[in-house]
Amino acid sequence: MVIENMSKDGRFIKSSHRFVYFLIRVLSFLYTRIFLGFRSGDRFKIKRNEPVLVLSNHQTDADPFCILPGFNAPVYPIATDSIFAGRFRNRLFSYLSVIPKKKGAMDARTVIKMYEYLKKGASVLLFPEGNRSYAEFQYYIAPDLARLIKRTHATVVIYNIHGGSGISPRFKNKNRRGRFWGEIRTVLTYEQYSQMDDNDLFLLVKDNLRVFDSDSKEKYKSSKRAEFLERMLFWCPACGRFETLQSSGAVLQCTACGMRAEYTEDLHLRGPEGYDRLVDWWNHQKAAVRDLSVVPEQPIFRDDCVKLMQTDPFGVRKELDCGELILTDSTLRCGKTEIKTAGITSASIVSGRNLTFVYENNDYTLRGGKRFCPVKYIFALNRIDTAMHKTGADKYFNLED
Repeated sequence: MVIENMSKDGRFIKSSHRFVYFLIRVLSFLYTRIFLGFRSGDRFKIKRNEPVLVLSNHQTDADPFCILPGFNAPVYPIATDSIFAGRFRNRLFSYLSVIPKKKGAMDARTVIKMYEYLKKGASVLLFPEGNRSYAEFQYYIAPDLARLIKRTHATVVIYNIHGGSGISPRFKNKNRRGRFWGEIRTVLTYEQYSQMDDNDLFLLVKDNLRVFDSDSKEKYKSSKRAEFLERMLFWCPACGRFETLQSSGAVLQCTACGMRAEYTEDLHLRGPEGYDRLVDWWNHQKAAVRDLSVVPEQPIFRDDCVKLMQTDPFGVRKELDCGELILTDSTLRCGKTEIKTAGITSASIVSGRNLTFVYENNDYTLRGGKRFCPVKYIFALNRIDTAMHKTGADKYFNLED
């Protein structure tokens, strides 16, 4: 690993990394500016031997490429281990010293690796929420973040990405047009935060990471801005039914009762009263799953044409089955393959329509069609008798208020 290679001035960074990351920063700048319209006037100069911990909110898949050009030296991202799948990507990201972590968790190996990088004068990029935003709410951030920061002795740069929920919402199929920008929200030196109370530091960081694009009054233009909203919304607030929503153009409609909601250019909803923003709908559907009456052995949710794959984060995906996906209170069945839900220890969502989960220490992925909604399965797995429900392993998609 590169971690063992030190430069002559005592820094962690290999000479080849300096050139490669310089090239990545240039290409990232061009890509995000030309294709996404990203703008950021803020630049941060990392001093020689200065460890810097960059903390950012997380709105789009392109976030690391938006952030990296704003720094004059390599900044090593912490990323979900799913991006290492496949021999080429595994070798590439390992060479670039990207730090892998389990989706939805900050395991000990990730933390140790991060400390090693910072201790040797490198800089690290971390998304404390660990998940791309669905409905603008702030995901769970572990309070241990404050102690983690203090142990690094690093300069902390808090970066805000704005407009990602508008130009590239997580449910989208295509990007939209509108303002997309970033800024350095605040910089904290070790001398500034070392004497702070852990809770005060945690709340300061958490508050500075919070971004709500629907408050910005910016407009994001697309004739299909509501399309594929059913990737995240699956419950009708008018009739209370599940799996009856269908999107087209700027409108989301219930096929059972005819309820209609328009997703407006300023990221609000025009439809049922009390559902002005996506986060309102999200919270109500979460409550609907929490209050759901589950009938033993009867389907809770189902989808057609879903692939089940066994995945190795650092290897090759193996397709196991394909067919109808049915979740009951005790089983998750895809095609002819049946998995006992009690043994599912964790689950998360990768991109818009991939549901990953761990069962008996093996990693699996469910990939549905274009309108597949993995959110409903995550909610349900937190509702029924699963290992992840018992241990409270899911900090992002749990059913708590």
